[in-house]
Amino acid sequence: MINHRKRQFLQASAAAAIMAALPGYARAVDYVKRDPRKRHNLLLITSDDVDWSALGFMNGRRGLTPNLDGLAAQSHVFEQVRTVAPICMPSRQAFMSGLLPHKNGGNGFFPMKEGTPTLCSALSGEGYYCAASHKIGHMQPASSFPWDMKQEGKDRHVMVHADMLRLAVTEAQAQYKPFFINCNINDPHRPFYGSEDARELDHDQTGPYRIPRPLKAGEVPIPPNLEDLPDIREEMAQYWNSVQRLDIAIGNILKALKDSGAWDDTIILFVADHGMPMPFAKASVYDHGIRTPVLLRYPGMAKPERFDMLTTNLDILPTLLDLLHAKPIADLDGQSWVPMMKGETARSRPFIMSYVDYVSSGFLYPSRTLQDRRYAFHYTAWADGKTQLKIESMWGLTYPAMAKAAETDPRIAARVRQYVMGYPMALYDLEADPGQRRNLIDDPAHRAKADEMKRLMLGEMERTADPQLENFRVSLAGGRPVLKQEPAKYRIRGGD
Repeated sequence: MINHRKRQFLQASAAAAIMAALPGYARAVDYVKRDPRKRHNLLLITSDDVDWSALGFMNGRRGLTPNLDGLAAQSHVFEQVRTVAPICMPSRQAFMSGLLPHKNGGNGFFPMKEGTPTLCSALSGEGYYCAASHKIGHMQPASSFPWDMKQEGKDRHVMVHADMLRLAVTEAQAQYKPFFINCNINDPHRPFYGSEDARELDHDQTGPYRIPRPLKAGEVPIPPNLEDLPDIREEMAQYWNSVQRLDIAIGNILKALKDSGAWDDTIILFVADHGMPMPFAKASVYDHGIRTPVLLRYPGMAKPERFDMLTTNLDILPTLLDLLHAKPIADLDGQSWVPMMKGETARSRPFIMSYVDYVSSGFLYPSRTLQDRRYAFHYTAWADGKTQLKIESMWGLTYPAMAKAAETDPRIAARVRQYVMGYPMALYDLEADPGQRRNLIDDPAHRAKADEMKRLMLGEMERTADPQLENFRVSLAGGRPVLKQEPAKYRIRGGD
């Protein structure tokens, strides 16, 4: 009988042999002499579509995500980070480049501009061994991401990323190089755990695809952006179960790092690309779409703290380059958190903006939000009273349940109209109304705040050469925006 350690060794050896036989999987490199510099490694873990409210270290509910909670206990927790793009590819390209989507050119499911520097290209230039698992197609162009090893896929097997990490660390150590490893976990992306659509992909939720204790519909809370309906409870349970499997995969990644001996020399950052793939969340600028939890642990850090300063995921790139003492990239839209973490300055932004342009279908649904600590102002260029929203967050059980309930419930009917038709402009009090249900844009008591946020948004759109600037000016003057729809040109290809 082969013992467990020997079996692991044989599996790793077989995987390495397969990788060596695959053209383009790992770049052929010349082995180098030992680098006398002592440089830290970097492990960047991302999750697909995870809402902050599903994570124990953010919601206070322990037991669902023990591995992330354990990492959070050793890390700085950033509670008020917002993604600048609540859609997979634009978000990932934004935080990997430190640039707004419309400035790097990747404001949809298409590549950034050729020559755009990224975390990968910067660290590759510094002599790092760079490896990534999954979401490779969501980080383009390839010239901006010169991975030494890359593993594409959508598999939710809880060992797939840990196994890649072992191989990448081994190769980096053999070359006397520090490493940058990016593990991009597909959970909790649709189809969710236990759903009919996930049956084949997840091998009937058997073996490594199975979680120990799946939650039932009555065991999950309903976030304020959704309705408390039976089918929504069922789908939220599936979603939270996918989050549980995400956490198991992260536990395996962290164990593999510890087993490699590189734990004490490695910076670890965890981030979600955006929020849950539900109505009033993913692919929208509502807060459950743009709020993204971040954990950061690094060698020699002070006592872990929780930071509630308003920041964006554009700050990730300059922060990591700062911590790694790497050459900075000029003219970024993000700023390093290192001074804030050292207590030198609070570095809280007075406001943030988040952007939606092209969605996975290729349709242009431009919307913007400008948020401060309490209020959110939305501009929705496509809300013309005729155009109806059609995006992947309407798949599954939740939106159909809302649409069905709207047939007999006027309150839910109004909520569905808000989602599908949009408001040209809206103002929400996030403190009093976290579900963003009451539009205050015409409330006399909030007129001054609305006017202030309109001015701020206009100024920010002018500063960044926002492609919707002219439409916003037209809307402010009472006119109707003009949108050019070319879905065939901008439709996603080869991924979701």
